[in-house]
Amino acid sequence: MLRHDSGVDHPDAFVFQIAVNLLADRHRRYRVRERYRHFVEAEERRDVEFVDPHAIASGRQGVEQLVRALEALPERTRTMFVLYKFEQLSQDTIAERYGISKSAVKQQIAKAMALLASRMGDVK
Repeated sequence: MLRHDSGVDHPDAFVFQIAVNLLADRHRRYRVRERYRHFVEAEERRDVEFVDPHAIASGRQGVEQLVRALEALPERTRTMFVLYKFEQLSQDTIAERYGISKSAVKQQIAKAMALLASRMGDVK
């Protein structure tokens, strides 16, 4: 451009302005990419729960306590409780399987809840 007659009055200033514009464009692209990167990182962390070793250990101890408390229940009471709470069978279905009334199933589940609450309270 400097060697040829390009019709530009001040070619040095023109080239300098092109360089300034290119640097400004590069800076804008960088800022957009940085904002996007921060947004993606924040989104990735949003649903992630940070692992707390104490919470994991406490949770494991709680599960172990529950298993021991369940094992201490009478077999029939434990089975009905497991069917109702974990297998999500209705009390009517459980009553049918055992050939007993629905109120008897309710009593067994209430008994299991009371014994578990007592055992879990004792352990803590």
